[in-house]
Amino acid sequence: MHKEYYKRNLPHWQPANAVFFITARLSGSLPKNIVLDLKEQRVSAINLLKDKGLPEEELEEALTQCHDVYFGKFDNLLDNSTTGPHWLKQDNIAQIWIDALFHFDEKRYKLICSTVMSNHVHFIFYKLDRQLVDVMYSLKSYTSNQANKALNRTGAFWTHESYDRVIRGRVELQARVNYVLNNPVKIGLVNHWSEWEYSYIRPEYMKFVIT
Repeated sequence: MHKEYYKRNLPHWQPANAVFFITARLSGSLPKNIVLDLKEQRVSAINLLKDKGLPEEELEEALTQCHDVYFGKFDNLLDNSTTGPHWLKQDNIAQIWIDALFHFDEKRYKLICSTVMSNHVHFIFYKLDRQLVDVMYSLKSYTSNQANKALNRTGAFWTHESYDRVIRGRVELQARVNYVLNNPVKIGLVNHWSEWEYSYIRPEYMKFVIT
């Protein structure tokens, strides 16, 4: 695959053979005003960094740290949310997502790891055979339809946008893999990541797991 654009808020480059860290959340899982406030804080922090006139490499590192800080705030809100839907807590709904994610493994992408929380999912994959936006649309569209049928409801199931980040290098990959697997541990659902039935790690990537 050549470098091509993929869309989030604005077009982004999709590097060939990119490794993506993805977080998708349920529609209504966070109040809109809180999400908007976090986005505004992040944009303000990014603009301040850009105005400092830092060397390119130093700016890139600072921007990465900034994104991580605000993603951490966002994810903590999801983990501790007492409002909004938590449909993925239901075994049959969680299984709909898991089955869809694994159905396309080795077909449209190669899955490295994943976990399912009550109102969001994290996963890492690479070797996409098409644009990220198309992969995500397919996954969300199918699972939305199936989950809504099971829940006897209509309307949006997932938020339109997902958080996506291109992982750069083995050090970051190790950090992201452990972040994904330890999300259930972080909020006290289990004592060890391996106890969470909705977590997965591809065997050849176990070397990245900090036990």
